[in-house]
Formats: sequence, structure tokens, C-alpha cells
Amino acid sequence: MRAVAPAELVRFLARWQHVQPGTQLHGPEGLLRVIEQLEGLELPAQSWERDVLPRRVHGYDPAWLDELCLAGEVAWGRLTPLPAEGLEPGELPRGAGKVALFLRAHAPTLVAPSATPAHEWPHLSQLAREVARVLERGAAFAADLRAATGAGHDDLEVALWELARAGAITSDGFAGLRALCETVDLRKGPRRLLRGRWSLLARDLSERPDPFGDGSPVELARLYLRRYGVVARPLLTRETGAPPWRALLDVYRRLEARGEIRGGRFVAGQQGEQFALPEAVEALGALRRVPADAEELEVAAVDPLNLVGIITPGPRVPAVRGQLLRYRDGAPIAVTRPLAGASLSSHVH
Repeated sequence: MRAVAPAELVRFLARWQHVQPGTQLHGPEGLLRVIEQLEGLELPAQSWERDVLPRRVHGYDPAWLDELCLAGEVAWGRLTPLPAEGLEPGELPRGAGKVALFLRAHAPTLVAPSATPAHEWPHLSQLAREVARVLERGAAFAADLRAATGAGHDDLEVALWELARAGAITSDGFAGLRALCETVDLRKGPRRLLRGRWSLLARDLSERPDPFGDGSPVELARLYLRRYGVVARPLLTRETGAPPWRALLDVYRRLEARGEIRGGRFVAGQQGEQFALPEAVEALGALRRVPADAEELEVAAVDPLNLVGIITPGPRVPAVRGQLLRYRDGAPIAVTRPLAGASLSSHVH
């Protein structure tokens, strides 16, 4: 097929990722499919349920995410632990509250390993390190953690949030993190964080999956195909912990040789080799036969569909919470940031 323009790829991705009206999925099963497609992306914790999931799942209900987490199918956490360089104990950099959603079965592939146990991370407070040491014995409820550390409710709440932001812990549900995201001041806000059991994110260096037996990042390569349908090097700009492109190229060439994917020039203006799932190639071809007719789409700047300056021309649009991006026929036309009930709009050229 003839290579499509970058704007056509954006139109395709809006459908591939179920953002375009009429393509949303439904219910807990639909939510699970969306999470499988977006797993591994680290986004501001609040943005998942405010900006990203409701755009892709019709009538999104937070109870569905709780259900999937409690059933052991979905987990959350920061995949890459925050670096400790230059930080004092208990000090975390601004913007550290990012987490990923992922299938629990895929955690060994997505959660970055660490040779240093969390209780030895120097940028954590003393209480946070004590809590991490307790959790090394296994998952625990808040009451167990308070009994083991002697911490009060408020101090324990702060320590758990510190550990979650640093990438040390997770919990068996999303309700605790959701409540925390709604709390402006941890010491004055509602005491709901401590629901559920808390546990360390497994960051063992061993037992990492290796399907080809040579260290190739096969599972990550397949994940990017699920996410984008068509993979070109620029699309991986926003990916957390993406392996070197040369390593992915080796995987994609082998998958192409096995007939699982197709290689070619699918998107114009993108340098390097490109690869696509067969069904994505078919969908791209079908979309080209549907003429764009002032088709407008608005997404949050933190959304994975913010590809301005990555796929489409122009400067990058920072993934800032509260900022909106508007496309027309797949081309970015404006960035809007609501301020005190009003809107400031700047055109994208």
C-alpha cells in the first residue's frame, strides 16, 4: 500500500486505540483490552481515570478497575524507580506521581529490575524504609504496618505515598491510590489511602522472560505493535524504558521473516524501517477510503495520542495535566488550557 500521511496515521490511531467516537469499548472486558493496549505507559496517576480510560471505555465505571485489580488481572505501579541522585531523605522530585497500569502476568517484562532493595533507597524517609522492610516479608494491611512500625495513621499514609511515588510499592486495588489522588493535603485529607493490602513491586534481576533465548526484547516489541498497530522509531519517544531501536529492529525483522508482521513504508516522512500488524495494514487501507470531513477530536495532552512533534510536524506539546489538544482530520490545530473556568487557546502550526 502507498504510505499514508502523518495526519492519516493519527486518524488511524484514534480508532485503533478506541478514542474516536463510535469505537469505544464496553464494560470490564473492554477496560481490560484497553489496559492491555496501553500497559507500560507511565502517566500522572490522576490522568488515568480522568483523561485516558473514559475516552476509550464507554460509560467508564471506576468499580471496573477495582474489580480487575482485586481479581489479580491488573496491577498498577511506577515501572522505573526514581533515581536517588541529589535527593535528600524523604525528598521526591516534582511530578513524581506517575504510575502505569499493566496486566499482572506481564509484570516481569515491564517492571524494571533493581539490584538495591527498597529499604536501602537513600532518598526515602526512615519510616518509608521501615515500611519497605516490613513488606519484604509479604503483603500487609495498614493495621499490620502500624503494629510493626509503631507509626500513626497519618505518618503511615505519607510513607505509603512516598513509597508509591518512588516506585517501591503497589496495592491489590486501585481505590487507595484513587483516594490519594483526590487528597490535596495528605495530613488533612480523607483517610482512605490505607484500604487494601500493600506490597513491594517485584524488581528481581532473575526470572526475566526471554522467548528467543538471546536477551531480545520480544515482549516489548509485541507490546508496541498492540499499542500502535504500526511501529516506527519516532512513536517510541514517549515510551517508558524502551530498549534501543537496534534491539527492536532485530526482533521485528525476525517476526517479519516468520510471517507474523509486515515490514514496509507505511507512514510518509518517517525515517528508518517500519513494521505493522497485518490487521493494522488492512485498517489503514480501509481508512484511506473514508475521506476526512472536518473530523475533530480533543484529547488530553497527557494522552498517548499526543503525537504532535513526534509524528505530525511542529514543536512538541508537553504532556501537561489540564491541557487539551485538538486535532482536525488528524492534524493538530490548537492547544487549550482551562484557567479558572476560562480557556486559553494557542494554535499549532
